[in-house]
Amino acid sequence: MRRKTDSLWRNRSFLAVWSGETVSEIGGSIGSLTNSWLAYQLTGSEAALGSMLMTYFLPSLLVQLAAGPYLDRWNRRRVMICSQWARGAAFLLPLLMLSLGRLEIWHLHLVSLINGLIQPFYVPSSLAFLPTIVPKEQLPSANAAMDGTVRLMMVVGPPLGGLALAACGTGATIGAVCIAYLASGAFLLVCEDDTADKADAKESWVRQFTAGMRYFRRQRVLLWLGIFLSFVQFAVGAAMVLNPAYVTDDLHGDSFQYGLFVAGYPCGYALGSLLIGRTRELRRCRWIMLGSLFFGGLTFIALAGIHHIGLAILTEVVAGVAAPFFHVHSTSLYQRMVPSELLGRVLSVRLLIIRTAMPLGILLSGFWAESWGVRPIYAVIGFVICLTSLAGILLPWFSFLEEQQENCENFVQM
Repeated sequence: MRRKTDSLWRNRSFLAVWSGETVSEIGGSIGSLTNSWLAYQLTGSEAALGSMLMTYFLPSLLVQLAAGPYLDRWNRRRVMICSQWARGAAFLLPLLMLSLGRLEIWHLHLVSLINGLIQPFYVPSSLAFLPTIVPKEQLPSANAAMDGTVRLMMVVGPPLGGLALAACGTGATIGAVCIAYLASGAFLLVCEDDTADKADAKESWVRQFTAGMRYFRRQRVLLWLGIFLSFVQFAVGAAMVLNPAYVTDDLHGDSFQYGLFVAGYPCGYALGSLLIGRTRELRRCRWIMLGSLFFGGLTFIALAGIHHIGLAILTEVVAGVAAPFFHVHSTSLYQRMVPSELLGRVLSVRLLIIRTAMPLGILLSGFWAESWGVRPIYAVIGFVICLTSLAGILLPWFSFLEEQQENCENFVQM
């Protein structure tokens, strides 16, 4: 563990994790784009793309539920390394089949399935590993750097993937994805090993899972942060369905403008993460966190009334800038409050909430949009988020959120 006076960017273990995450996210973005491209080339069907997403998503929910307790038994660094290398190995299958001229759609479904099964192991392990290599007072800056980088790579990766497909061909692009995942795992080899306390391996899965759930329920701060987060993820899922129709039909934008609209939120998120990392002694934690959610709800309401594509893109950027002020603080609170031997399973519960709310938003928004249209859905979602976050800010019952205010203070400059 580094001393608190050391710079975050002089922490070798953090640099290794951050570098690995950067390479991994670029590779993952390019890999997803390439998989989608190949699936459409093989089938010519949009339904095939949707089924491949479901192949990724649904099995991962079951694994998320089952894997949580075991993550607190295992060495988290090794779980992360094995996860990245397994992802890289998965892309070797379509690379081999493509070189043999025998690539079929089920090969791509298998890659999607493997990546979906690995995600529930990697994400909670990486979040639980970070507090073991970074001092507590530097966790907000560390989370901001990691989260902002992930969002930025979501913008950079797809254009790079498109250029790679056009310039180098499909085989070389898939090969680059394999190398990116292998390099990500290699970066983690130089980290300090996970020295955190481990859960008792003799305890049954049921007892460990129950212990994690009990802790989650007892800590009202964590429980309500999860509930607030579920509203946000519902909105994110809904936006995935609504955005294409909104840009093309309501705003009469072309494919390039749609790309700019989609990139606006992660670009703003990266900027907001940078601002968080350079903030000192943040106070009134509840107002800052839930205020950012309220502001995000206002951007949905604004989109319902905007009729110019440029303003819509700018609104998405502004929404992205506000979002990290909730997400980064929320993650830091989880990492600080939860004992290390419970952190993996508690973070798994948090991730399960995210992964459950998002598909619900996808399903319901598609149904509602056919009956009501896109703009009314944006407005309803915005009002719900605003009312929920405003209740958290103003109602005295939620004053317990201020009990953890000290966890939002002493931000250290990145």
